[in-house]
Amino acid sequence: MSVILRPQPGPQEQFLSTKADIALYGGAAGGGKSFALLMEPLRHVFNIPGFYAVFFRRTTKQVRNPGGLWDESRKMYGEMEGVKAKENDLIWQFPSGARIQFAHMEHEKNKLDWQGSQIPLLGFDELTHFTPGQFWYMLSRNRSTCGVRPYVRATTNPEADSWVADLIA
Repeated sequence: MSVILRPQPGPQEQFLSTKADIALYGGAAGGGKSFALLMEPLRHVFNIPGFYAVFFRRTTKQVRNPGGLWDESRKMYGEMEGVKAKENDLIWQFPSGARIQFAHMEHEKNKLDWQGSQIPLLGFDELTHFTPGQFWYMLSRNRSTCGVRPYVRATTNPEADSWVADLIA
């Protein structure tokens, strides 16, 4: 059986079709933001061997919670032919050699764990949970040698007084 994934018309479709270097998808819970984030790398993982994406939540518990990113990625990626999950490392390995990883950045110092990394697609699920320092530092890791222009995608529901609201303004 073949499953076709496509974005919902409207904001989800706009988020997935933008060519912007940095795109944020905001809205209330249940609007499909995280689902869109998980769909984003699918345009690259089957035909670009060196492609790598990392999706961040503030804590590993948030990544692993029922209905969280890892759970939802299992539904999306787990049935794809030749795709293998490395459960302990929170990595999906695609037949092309491309990978999607899920990670945390609980403490400010965790950003330094990514020194020397080259990550073509950075994803932040609920950007307001991260500090500006974490976000801006990770932009220095947003680089690529696989042929995909580096870019960032984030979901958010910014409060009026948050740093993300200032970024959007």
